[in-house]
Amino acid sequence: MLDVATGLGEPALTAAQRVGPTGSVVATDLSPQMLAIARMRAAELGVSHIAFLEADAARLPAEVAPFDAILCRWGITSLPDPAGTLRALRALLTPTGAFATAVWEAGPAGRPLAHLATALADACFDARSLSPSLSPSPSPSASATASEASMQSTLVHLLREAGFTGVHAEVMTIQFAWPSVAACAQYLQDVSPDLRARIAAQPAARQAAYWHALADRLAPYRSANGSVQIPNVTICAVGHR
Repeated sequence: MLDVATGLGEPALTAAQRVGPTGSVVATDLSPQMLAIARMRAAELGVSHIAFLEADAARLPAEVAPFDAILCRWGITSLPDPAGTLRALRALLTPTGAFATAVWEAGPAGRPLAHLATALADACFDARSLSPSLSPSPSPSASATASEASMQSTLVHLLREAGFTGVHAEVMTIQFAWPSVAACAQYLQDVSPDLRARIAAQPAARQAAYWHALADRLAPYRSANGSVQIPNVTICAVGHR
């Protein structure tokens, strides 16, 4: 199995535990920092039948193929050439292989935390006043539903154009949860190296102001026990070679 744009190692690590030691998983990403964390997590879990490779998803070495299954969670739409990458990935599958992917809904309802954190960094570090767009996004609205339909259609079209058959896609809402605001902030830093570097480049006072403002903005998502739960909207799709 191949996991493209694995980031911190998911879903590669979960898949490796599912297939067991008789199976094998290759996980790729362009970020060496992400892969370093993924390798550390694999070691902590005692998962040895997984190989991490720093590589472009559209230009993977031919010797790593073929695969019975290829996964790409929340990575396809961030690539410079999604259509070309999908064609390249299809060629890496066995004749009966399948490809499964998930993409974020377009707009702030897809990834409220990422939208909020980035917009807040713009406001804090670029000396702009806070704008209404910084308000936490509520549950998907009618306009968000229209966006979902558009993204879903686009994803299905891309998969079919790449040659996949039996294509199916559906919209899902998933909850991201952290035990505290501090844990949520740490997650942001772990998965967003660009944002982390941008914050680290600021004077200590500005960094503190940013995290304080973020905590305030997360208030609508906080429970009485201090935990943070944020709904995200994703579109999942599968296609067969």
